[in-house]
Amino acid sequence: MTVRDKLPVRRLVPTQNPTGENWSVHKPDLKIDFHDHCAYCGSYDGYRHTYFEVDHFVPKSLFIVRGKIGLCQYDNLVYSCKFCNNKKLSKWPSKDEDVRILNDTGFVDPCDADFDNHIFRTADGAIMWKTPLGKWLVTKAFKFDERNSSIKLLWELNQRRKMLETFATELAKRDVNSQEYKDIKRRAEQIGWEYFLQDRELMNYYNSI
Repeated sequence: MTVRDKLPVRRLVPTQNPTGENWSVHKPDLKIDFHDHCAYCGSYDGYRHTYFEVDHFVPKSLFIVRGKIGLCQYDNLVYSCKFCNNKKLSKWPSKDEDVRILNDTGFVDPCDADFDNHIFRTADGAIMWKTPLGKWLVTKAFKFDERNSSIKLLWELNQRRKMLETFATELAKRDVNSQEYKDIKRRAEQIGWEYFLQDRELMNYYNSI
């Protein structure tokens, strides 16, 4: 399966028009366009152990001299968790903002459908590669392999969050005195307990690093 549930699509006209170094003003729009998930690892922006940032897909250190890309240019901005943003730092494969891939090393814009041709998510939530470029993304660029424990836990948490949302929707449609309501509620309570345990496990993991 794909790393992200849905392909992010940047809006053509953002709601804000910041200048200078105020690119973070675009964060609310990016959060929506990237479906509340990290563009790179697919982690959900809804847990106290994650923090999300605005990443420059083409690093600003490359284009700030030439001025070909603006610091606040929306089509170069990415909604990223702090872990992916920090790992990606200074790993652009060339000295040219137009050369994104060089000898199976480099980056695919996460809004490009080609992103999903290089990496995938396993049944237990880990991230693996399909291509040589994908292997570089997993093991070098973002070090998904080193972050495997947290990536899998974040994925499992998000799966249970989505299940709980579905249960809440279904419960709202049913009579509170019906057996069906009680069965769904019982299942939701079980998933809620599993969610709590995984959330605590993830917090312990982050506190240990």
